[in-house]
Amino acid sequence: MPDYQRSLTVDANPDDLFQYLSEIENLPKYFSRMTEAHSATGDEVHVVAKVPEAAQSDTGGTVEADATFSIDADNKAIRWASDNEHNYHGELQVTPADEGATVSVTLHTEHESDEINDDIDETLQNVAELVASQPPLQS
Repeated sequence: MPDYQRSLTVDANPDDLFQYLSEIENLPKYFSRMTEAHSATGDEVHVVAKVPEAAQSDTGGTVEADATFSIDADNKAIRWASDNEHNYHGELQVTPADEGATVSVTLHTEHESDEINDDIDETLQNVAELVASQPPLQS
């Protein structure tokens, strides 16, 4: 199973950044391809995402899914998983850095694609843009 991992350091308070990133309603603001995210029951979340052109078949360009979404505030980590044929799960972690905070995203999936690293990079760039916006990190 391929693992994809990327990181980026941004000028942000790690606690404030993690608080913002862990709010389900903010997921579409930074996760590449995600267009909707809503709390469901317990640790479940319902999401809608754009499907890459190369992967589109009968999806009409979007896919809806239920996933688990757990927040580990002590370790500033968010973990998610979707029960599908790709064994898709991942983690986002915020760690203190000299100049602010490092955001790391790791994805595990049976699906191999060169676009996955690009999507993670786009997600991290979205986080950097949110940090740079005025006022920063507003829900």
